[in-house]
Amino acid sequence: MTTTPDGGVTTVADRVREIQSRYGQDDLVSRSIRRAWDDLNAAVERTERRLEAAGIAQA
Repeated sequence: MTTTPDGGVTTVADRVREIQSRYGQDDLVSRSIRRAWDDLNAAVERTERRLEAAGIAQA
């Protein structure tokens, strides 16, 4: 959720916007990603904390 389709670094919010712009607001993918927002965001935050605790640099 923090990389673009071409491998660039992005935020969760920007990635969700990109997905929704690609699929359209009413598509099942867009509806699902909106519904999963809290869980996706929490997973990214947990992963970033774990990477930091392990001393792994983030891009």
